[in-house]
Amino acid sequence: MHKSTIDSIFAAENNLLMATIIKPLGLSLGPMLSAITRPMKAILKQEEIPYSIEHLVLLKITRDCKDSVVQQDLAEKMGKDKSVILRIVDILEKDGLLRRIVDPNDRRRNILEVTYLGNQFINRFQEIEMQVSKELLKNLTDEEVEHFFRIVEKIKTNAENM
Repeated sequence: MHKSTIDSIFAAENNLLMATIIKPLGLSLGPMLSAITRPMKAILKQEEIPYSIEHLVLLKITRDCKDSVVQQDLAEKMGKDKSVILRIVDILEKDGLLRRIVDPNDRRRNILEVTYLGNQFINRFQEIEMQVSKELLKNLTDEEVEHFFRIVEKIKTNAENM
């Protein structure tokens, strides 16, 4: 048998093996993310919190940024279209959880600031998030949890470098 034929057979077997080991991430991660957020959504609904996880995450990112935050920054950090961010910011501002402040260095830009009420919602959201996380991770060892987060970080880095 020629070397090229052996190489072709090996490559075909290797591709077949990889196809059985590697699953498309979207088919695994999508349902997992839905399953993870389902209990959080249920608690938010039970507590009559009228905001989605996306609204609360936007608030949290805004509060936790060390620099001034503008809508464009949020769109990039959340991987969302600017128009989606604008709609969320409009709702949160109308409800008193967020305020827009004209940037003194550039009057065309608005800096976003979380209000006292917004901070209360963020704090409750973080409590819910921790409660759900503890429940989701309860049957895992510390080592398994560390390993999971290392893998997730590597996948995220790979995705960002594509």
